[in-house]
Amino acid sequence: MNTAPPDTQTSALSICNLALAKLGEAPISSISLSGSPAARLCYQHYHPVRRELLCTNRWFFATTLTTLHADTATDSPPFMHCLPSDCLRVLEVNSHDWALRGRAIYCPEETIELLYIKDEENPLLFDPMFTEAFATRLACKLCIPLTSSTTAREALTQEYHRLTLPQAAHLNAVQAHSNDSHPLYKLWRKCYSQGNFCE
Repeated sequence: MNTAPPDTQTSALSICNLALAKLGEAPISSISLSGSPAARLCYQHYHPVRRELLCTNRWFFATTLTTLHADTATDSPPFMHCLPSDCLRVLEVNSHDWALRGRAIYCPEETIELLYIKDEENPLLFDPMFTEAFATRLACKLCIPLTSSTTAREALTQEYHRLTLPQAAHLNAVQAHSNDSHPLYKLWRKCYSQGNFCE
């Protein structure tokens, strides 16, 4: 059970306030179209930025495997498989001959396994580095409307592309592998078996 105080839990509001802090702006108490200019901008940009960031990498917390069955209207190959409504990005399909057209996958098989990035909305599932990258990217979007500073936006954009996003992607790649499947584990196991460890 999560017993952290509400203001310290990861939430849409806390991510927006982290973005605003990067701009030197005061925090908001809600995300609303009827609120302050900052609250309205967060309402407009939060979900588009979240989806944009989710599409940039194979985030383990947003990766989902599902089985798709051919559309009943298709009676011969290639069979049409409609994508799940929450699919943001197709990662893998267990077919050697498939094509993505619009919101459907066409392939010779009537049943397929689809690995995809889903439209994950629960901030409690985001890892800390993803949250940091999210807030930085959101700050980029809010910068000009709130501060009119192109210099600040440029600095935040560089921070996002050169620091926070690469760090988040690296941490994700490390966590997404179990010990026995990670490439470095083979080297570690070999060194351990030979006693080649530096104290």
